[in-house]
Amino acid sequence: MGAGIAGLRTAMLLEKAGHQVTVFEARDRVGGRMQTVEMGDGYYEAGGEWIDADHHRVIRLLREFGVAPEKSSQWPGLVVYQGEFATENQIWPDAALDADLVHEAAEALITKQRRGEDIGEDQPLGAWLDSICKSERGRWWVEAFTRSDEGEDTSQVSLLGWLESYAHYLDREDGVMSLYRITGGGGKLCERMAAKLQDLRLNSPIQHVSDQGEVIDKNGSTHLFDRVVFALPAGCLEKVLDVESQISLKPQEGSFVSYDLSWVFHLPSVKMARSVKLVLQFKNAWWRDKNWSGRMLGDLAFQQTWEIGRGNLNALGVYVCGAEAIQLMEQPNPVDVVLKSITQVHPEARESFISGAVHDWVSDEFAGGAFPYYPVKCAPSMDKPLPNPSPDLGRESKINSTRFKPYGRIHFAGDWACDWMGFIEGALESAERVVEEIKNAGE
Repeated sequence: MGAGIAGLRTAMLLEKAGHQVTVFEARDRVGGRMQTVEMGDGYYEAGGEWIDADHHRVIRLLREFGVAPEKSSQWPGLVVYQGEFATENQIWPDAALDADLVHEAAEALITKQRRGEDIGEDQPLGAWLDSICKSERGRWWVEAFTRSDEGEDTSQVSLLGWLESYAHYLDREDGVMSLYRITGGGGKLCERMAAKLQDLRLNSPIQHVSDQGEVIDKNGSTHLFDRVVFALPAGCLEKVLDVESQISLKPQEGSFVSYDLSWVFHLPSVKMARSVKLVLQFKNAWWRDKNWSGRMLGDLAFQQTWEIGRGNLNALGVYVCGAEAIQLMEQPNPVDVVLKSITQVHPEARESFISGAVHDWVSDEFAGGAFPYYPVKCAPSMDKPLPNPSPDLGRESKINSTRFKPYGRIHFAGDWACDWMGFIEGALESAERVVEEIKNAGE
């Protein structure tokens, strides 16, 4: 169930292995949080957009469809704090110091954990950053880029969960992160994937699923499958499994599953980041006239901007996260709020502005947020060594085959059920794991 990129990839691989597959998708389109929107003479990504250089599953998938990843590096960006300006590669000395201190402290904790040493109890990432940083501006800077990566205020994020993700980035070369985008658009790629499937049913939410493979569709018809794959966002799992769809997942003793579903998935609870993406279209790419890429992190009404328009579309993407995203969406005109904030720094934006769009993934009933993160004291168990990637970018990450094991005939896929959590790469990783689980179940 679910025709996001995790569900589509799972279905493709299962059909390739000789299985008959039916995909139920509640929306009227495929792609989930990957959505390509056409505007004017170009297009933009309303959801998932960026690929790191070592996200080999995504790159391999693109090559299956005969395209190469599209390089689009916008680093270093402009940084604005309390009316002062800097760039990411020439940040203020106090901010650079605090960023270095945070990196060194995180690396030290990860190294200790890999050695099997105790690294202490979990705590809010924000509180830990408070204890590391030495200056107010440095603390803001660390919050700015960390919140942009997590999509959520660091006060809500688990330190241990963040360390698990941060471990992927140690020993990486500069320029690896967010180096590519999907040629033609991620949503369009999902449509091409869907076209290969034999039985895809849109507008088909599910009423009921049992751990024995019984599925009742929206019309009340019953289907019996050998295996069921939940390829849903983490924000929809509790809603689908326990409330709206009344799913009867039962433990061995026969009692119904509780509202806390963590024991079913063999991992602690995962939440969805409160992130909103806005798109501002302009008559001309005025930022290029200023020899500026369009990327900016600031303490204004947003966390980040970047050039989001592709083709002949002149547009900036705007990212707002955490509590500020909720506050923004309570305003009568969020686009105007963001535009006014941008014009404080770049007055020419107002004259060139044409229109804006808002993509509120938090209020999306089939998403529940932008992407997953571990809340405080809900990080996975630290009983296995954290990732230790090689500097060799040719190495593909190992699939975790134990944390996300199936429950009965039900398997779990998605960008939350993987090691590359929150990434398109992770969604594809989870698809490969599920296919391997189903293969082993038939042996």
